[in-house]
Amino acid sequence: MSTQKRKQKSLHDLLSYMQMLEDGISFSHIHKNYGINEARLKVLWSRYQKEGISGLQKQLNINADYALKHKIVLDIEENHLTLHEASLKYGASPQRIGVWLKVMRTEGVDALSKCKSSKFVLPFKVTSRH
Repeated sequence: MSTQKRKQKSLHDLLSYMQMLEDGISFSHIHKNYGINEARLKVLWSRYQKEGISGLQKQLNINADYALKHKIVLDIEENHLTLHEASLKYGASPQRIGVWLKVMRTEGVDALSKCKSSKFVLPFKVTSRH
């Protein structure tokens, strides 16, 4: 396993992956051959289908405090959301949400307050700040 950080994918790369998906190439094939996380690719595909190219562009980051983490994991547990669905709804990565779920299930919901505050993208565009 490499400890080297992977290169961030360019918008051009992401558009290429979207074209491959449109052409019927599987998520798994793209993941294996191009090194993009399969769960991230699925989220990007959903955003691309809904928002077009703007869904692939980097969005504003916010910090996830205890209250938001708690809200997300409870929503998943109570409404049986998949990590993919929760990611699209709240803007956090499926991997990060998975960590929060594991912490909550193994150590209890209060342990989320001890998790390092995490940044993730807003699921909507911010037009102004007050």
